[in-house]
Amino acid sequence: MISRLHISNFAIVSDLKVEFFPGMNILSGETGAGKSIIIGALNLLLGERAQTEMIRSGSEMAVVEGHFKASRQVSRILKELDMEAQTDTIEIRREIRKNASSRCFLNGQMVTVSDLKKLGLELVDLVGQHHQQLLLNPANHVRFLDDFAGNQNNLEKYHELYNKYQSAKTKLIELKSRVAREKEKMELYRFQIQEIDAAKLSLEEEEELNRERRILENAETLKTSYYSISERLYHGEESVTELLNEALGRLEPLEKYDASLDDSLDIIKSSLFNLEEAGRNLERRSQEIEHDSERLQKIQERLDIYYNLKKKYGGSLEQLFKYREEIGAALNSFSDSSADLDNLMIAVETDLKKLCELADRLSDARHDSATALSKKVEKELTGLLMGKVDFEVKITADESYNGEYKREGMSLSLGPDGYDSVEFLFSPNPGEEKKPLSKIASGGELSRVLLAIKTIVSGKNKSSSLIFDEIDSGIGGKTASAVGRSLQNLAKKHQVLVITHLQQIAAFGESHFLVFKEKSNGRMITQIRKLTLKQRKEELGRMISGEKVTELSLKQAEELLEKGRK
Repeated sequence: MISRLHISNFAIVSDLKVEFFPGMNILSGETGAGKSIIIGALNLLLGERAQTEMIRSGSEMAVVEGHFKASRQVSRILKELDMEAQTDTIEIRREIRKNASSRCFLNGQMVTVSDLKKLGLELVDLVGQHHQQLLLNPANHVRFLDDFAGNQNNLEKYHELYNKYQSAKTKLIELKSRVAREKEKMELYRFQIQEIDAAKLSLEEEEELNRERRILENAETLKTSYYSISERLYHGEESVTELLNEALGRLEPLEKYDASLDDSLDIIKSSLFNLEEAGRNLERRSQEIEHDSERLQKIQERLDIYYNLKKKYGGSLEQLFKYREEIGAALNSFSDSSADLDNLMIAVETDLKKLCELADRLSDARHDSATALSKKVEKELTGLLMGKVDFEVKITADESYNGEYKREGMSLSLGPDGYDSVEFLFSPNPGEEKKPLSKIASGGELSRVLLAIKTIVSGKNKSSSLIFDEIDSGIGGKTASAVGRSLQNLAKKHQVLVITHLQQIAAFGESHFLVFKEKSNGRMITQIRKLTLKQRKEELGRMISGEKVTELSLKQAEELLEKGRK
């Protein structure tokens, strides 16, 4: 239950304090007075996102404080947050700072926005116009049914396991891909090692092959040149050695006359010997060299292997050998992740099995509760002056060819809330075909359907306060009175806050608050005050007749208040 609210420097609120009471609390006021600001401040306490634009112009910080009566469920959440409630009252404080991040406090201890949001779900159920939009979207209908079916505990377990399962599934996909890539890479390395090793390459062989290729490619030139030169040096007419022998023959007889010829003769003899040796070598080499096209082709084929492998693995033989060493080391150190993959697959299968079991429990509870919810809604709507209507909770299983859950010949897709699709079908006229709410219900009918569901579901949750923001949309007259009576009955078990423009609803309140604007220090500010009985009559008179309250409107207001007390 909300007991107190204090708003400071928030929007056009300077300093607003209000104390709410058990039962039905009414908030009324002119359009634009600031009722939505109060709801916005309450939303902050329930974990909504804060924005610096909310800070009142000229202020550095906005503050919203709220005091709430704690239920058992709230106490459980406090324990989960490692906090203990010293009393049955908890205090929530939000600070929105212009030049710093906003802060959240719970009983004086700083907490996160997500902590507040989790706690807020147990403290207050705020039913606004956006809930009508939720009601128009069939994807949200399962939430209403689950609230009625009491699926909260199993839903929490399911959500936790579903998130774990999805995370494990993602990891499994990634690991499968990584294992496949690793295996593919290792296979490639094995192939490359086999290819390199099979080639039996060496620096020495490559050098020798290149030398032999050059000789074979130039065999005719080399053969002719060597023979021609050997002939000039050694065995041809007027060869160099022949001329040297002739010179030697003429000089040797002169040695007896000139002893200094000894050195010259030695040089000529040595040269003659070397030239004869060179000539014989060239002659022999010219006879050895033969053009061998077959051998040249084999050499070229072998060198092509060198060329292709060098081009493929680094550009040089040195780089190729280095690459072979690296992939060999990688292959030796490779750790096969197949075992991890197997373990993860087992974990995913285990989680899936548990998830399917929880989904079955959720589905069974929904099917068990669907008819009861339909009947109760029809009864509530009758009380809200909608006459005899047909309301159906339709449940279908989501089937897909690749659904994870194989059951009774079906492949069911597991979503965040199980495998059920829930849709509310409605017919305001019995005998007519029931159709989706979005296609048939008017604004006033949606308001009453929403109130009926919330009234029914609230019986499952006796701890939270309920806030109805403009539940009176699209209704009036007797219907508004019926809605007011329904809210009053709801307030017997819950604290109810109702923001309304309709006097027929306001008359059923136990406590009535007026939200208004007034001028302070040259600026308009929003304020709130609890009305006395006399002031309530005047406010209802204003709601009836408009700005000018008449005797007739006051009399009608008194009649409405009397009706509301019965």
